[in-house]
Amino acid sequence: MQKPENMMFNKSKTILSAVTMAALIVGGFSTAAVADQRGDRQGPPMFDFAQADANADGKVTKDEIAAFHSAQIAAMDTDNDGNISEAEMIAAHEQRKAERQARGVKRMMERMDANDDGVVSLAEMAPPMDRGDKMFDRVDTDGDGAISKAEADAAKEKMSKRKGNGGHKGKHDRKGKHDDN
Repeated sequence: MQKPENMMFNKSKTILSAVTMAALIVGGFSTAAVADQRGDRQGPPMFDFAQADANADGKVTKDEIAAFHSAQIAAMDTDNDGNISEAEMIAAHEQRKAERQARGVKRMMERMDANDDGVVSLAEMAPPMDRGDKMFDRVDTDGDGAISKAEADAAKEKMSKRKGNGGHKGKHDRKGKHDDN
């Protein structure tokens, strides 16, 4: 039979684990909801629909979402002790961050690779001249042909406030297309 203080410790540990899991699940929902309201497409979706739709019927039930999130949390528990340590949480966060960055780089390459050869040349990386001129003229608010520190700071502030998405109104690719999504 366990000592009373060990039983209390195990009970506290179990409660803490349950609260941590609940916080991760609720956090995922609330973060996705806020991002969706802001139109912020930087982060991952609330859940991967195809993965969450366990029976592939084209609908996701509360039970399927709960199972999906439980599986995601269990995947974080790399030492299989039934708890998520700080190190495991950091590792999971870093993995998601790396996956997001890889997707972003892939999209960027697709937009910039004008000749579809799988690489981006220095010429493809340069903004179209007319676009650069327009941007310069917009920032050079006094029209003196130079951008002052004050003008640069004002432009940076204006861009950071745009649509809450890092100042990007839409995505321009080197193939002449514009995507507002």
